[in-house]
Amino acid sequence: MLNRRKYPRYPILGVGTIILRNNSEVLIIQRASEPDKGKWSIPGGLVEYNEKPEYAAKREALEETNLDVEIGSLIDVVNKIILDENKKIKYHFIILDYLANSYKGTARASDDAKQLIWCKFEDLPSYSYPDTIVELFKKVKIWPL
Repeated sequence: MLNRRKYPRYPILGVGTIILRNNSEVLIIQRASEPDKGKWSIPGGLVEYNEKPEYAAKREALEETNLDVEIGSLIDVVNKIILDENKKIKYHFIILDYLANSYKGTARASDDAKQLIWCKFEDLPSYSYPDTIVELFKKVKIWPL
């Protein structure tokens, strides 16, 4: 099967969802596949054909965390470009990051999430993230100063 994510002809639309608990923790997942395999992130993935981004964010959160989230406001639009060793664009995503208003269920890692944790805001720097996630956490003011 062709990997349409690698060396794309056009940017690929993705989504991410910040899920908070008790205004002191955020749900982070460890990515099971490239790009950023092994790093920590927020639940997310690609928008499918004929799918609204908000629905994709809800679907991806459910697939990766087992949580049924209510998608709230759009927080950020990220242009994520990853170059290979020859400076050729290996990955190019435009990512719409949302904040969940609420959720139902018990968090459990599945699909592209190798594992997940509810991380206290003050413990966020203990994990390795893509730069875009650190910037997102700063934007929503959960990254400790």
